[in-house]
Amino acid sequence: MKKLILIVAVVFALFSCEQNDYLVDGGVSDAKVEMTTMEFIKSHPQLDTVAILIDRAGLADEVNGNSTLFVANNLSVRRYVDKVLTELRKEDPLAEYTINDIPTDTLTKYMGGYIFPERITRDDLVKEGAIYTAINGEQRRISLEPQLDGETGYGDQLSSAPGYVYYTYKDGDEWDEWDNVTNDTRVIVRTSNIISTNGIIHVLQGSHTLFNFDIDE
Repeated sequence: MKKLILIVAVVFALFSCEQNDYLVDGGVSDAKVEMTTMEFIKSHPQLDTVAILIDRAGLADEVNGNSTLFVANNLSVRRYVDKVLTELRKEDPLAEYTINDIPTDTLTKYMGGYIFPERITRDDLVKEGAIYTAINGEQRRISLEPQLDGETGYGDQLSSAPGYVYYTYKDGDEWDEWDNVTNDTRVIVRTSNIISTNGIIHVLQGSHTLFNFDIDE
């Protein structure tokens, strides 16, 4: 009986360690990637479709400049393609639409909204946000907002509330009061502050639709 209790205790201890491993600080990770921004997104299986679209838009040089890229992932592209296809099939049930069907002028016009001609890092950001102008002339409000303790889901396991970077579209001709901004125009950054050999990369959440198509349609 004592042996059984000992075995159960050991198994429980090992299981507990595995369950809480994500709480163990593994040290400071290196944000630098030894490649250009384009090389990085081309090599990443969740971002490589966006790299193709940037090339088609003729914006690779801008991405590889001293710039910041807020990059949508492949799921965001798929969401865009699916929404366009849904609209087309209202007129033609047999319609087809793929990334190859996205017009080049659409890519050139809207892909530039993710590229900023300056380095924007987490250290540059504040809760209230600042307005930045993308290379296509569109404005975005970029902010670093702390998550309230009750919203993190970690209880008292964190010594301070984590901060999340947000990439926010302007809804209308003027910026609304900050408190009136809705989640329809805000995109959370899933991974921030990746430092390439030429600039900064922030990866947007996959729930984002490329070009924020929900707003534009």
